[in-house]
This record gives sequence, C-alpha cells and structure tokens, in this order.
Amino acid sequence: MALALGAFVVYVVGTNIAWRAVNAPHSSLATNMRAWTTQRGARALFQSARLVYYLGLPFLALYFGWVDLRSVGLSGRDWTEGLRWTIVILLAAWLLLILIWLPYLHATLDVAATPQTQFSFARRMVEVIYMQAHWLLYRAAAIMLFTDVLDDALYWGAIGGLGMICIEALLDPRLRARLQSIGAADAPIWNFGQAFINTLTFLATHILWLGLMIQFLLELTVPHLRATRVTTRPAPTTAPAAQAQPTSK
Repeated sequence: MALALGAFVVYVVGTNIAWRAVNAPHSSLATNMRAWTTQRGARALFQSARLVYYLGLPFLALYFGWVDLRSVGLSGRDWTEGLRWTIVILLAAWLLLILIWLPYLHATLDVAATPQTQFSFARRMVEVIYMQAHWLLYRAAAIMLFTDVLDDALYWGAIGGLGMICIEALLDPRLRARLQSIGAADAPIWNFGQAFINTLTFLATHILWLGLMIQFLLELTVPHLRATRVTTRPAPTTAPAAQAQPTSK
C-alpha cells in the first residue's frame, strides 16, 4: 500500500506543479521547466519516466511480493465463466455508450476537439495500457490492505481502488479545468467511464486481461473522438411563400 500511496502523492504533486508553471509563465519555475524541455533528450527522458511510473511500479510491487497474483488478476480463474461475464459487460457498455456518447457528440458539433485530446492511434493504445497498469496498482494495493481484515477483500479492494482513482483525478487541477469545457471534458469523462467498467469487469471475472480486452474493444469500436474541425450546422430551410392565387373576375 505504501507504494500505491507514493505513486498517488507523486501524481498529485506533479500535476499541481505543472499546472502552476502553465498558469504563471513568467515565474522562475516555468522558466526553468521551459529551459529543461529544450534540452536534448528531455522528451525521451520524460517518456521514460512515465514508462517507469505506470509500468515499473506495478512490476516492482508484484516482483517483491507486495501484491499477489490474486489481487492483480493473474491467478488463473475460470476463463469460461469470465468470458461469459465479459461478453455481457462489453455488449451492455457498448450499447450504453452508443446511446449516450454519440448523441452527445452530435449535439455539440459546433465544438471542436482540443489539442490535448488529439493522439495518434499508437499513442492512444499506449495510454490505455498505462491506465490499466495504474488502476491495477491501486486496486491490488487496496485488496492487499483489506485481506485478513474484511471477508470480501476483492470486492472492497476494487471499490477502494476506484475511489483512489476518483480522488486522484479530483486533485488534478488540469483535469478540473478541462471538465469546465465541453470539448476538453470528453477525455476525462470517457476515461472515468472506462475505469468504472474496468472495476465492474474485475468484480465479475477477477481476470486482468478481460478488463484490458474490453477497454481495447470499446476504444476501437465506439466512435468517441470529437472532430478536429467545427462542423457548421446547416441553416434551417424555410418554405417558399405561397404564390398568390389569381383573383376570379
């Protein structure tokens, strides 16, 4: 649990420092950060740090035995029953998103996507893996914390992990700012929905790979990305005025 709390603190502190630098461009912090980003290899170093944070920490927790295979979702549960639940959850989530997300995008056609939400397909897939690993760490740590304390540690650990994700998101000032704008709010809302579906899948199957599969399939099959250009709505056409009838003599 200490590793998960450490990851939580690093995320919250890092996002708040970055937010302060963005909103105070003339401060010494912002100046030093801009100078650092211009250094050769700074981008590669940043992406390497993200890789270690999102994938390295869960690996270390599993390697040193701080979490076990059961809490991670790799304990070899019944795949047949798990696949049945996966199909049910996938179809229900897909139908719900189609009925809610697509009308929402259609109703806001006059709002273009923000640059922060424009990722290539490969980048989107990488971010999906990062999210899954991050959720895994919080969920597994909570399960281990509740083991030998509560009867149903898997259930309460999954709920506790989702709670940590929500609290972490609320403490991110950048995310709170995005929620105030329709175009920028799409990604946080979508990701929260995926986190909820992932938690539900784990509760039903206790298998990590099935939750990852559902998120990949929803990412690929639900057209949830906003257009990069504003779509001009056609002006409503008015019926031509009725021609005057000739008066009878």
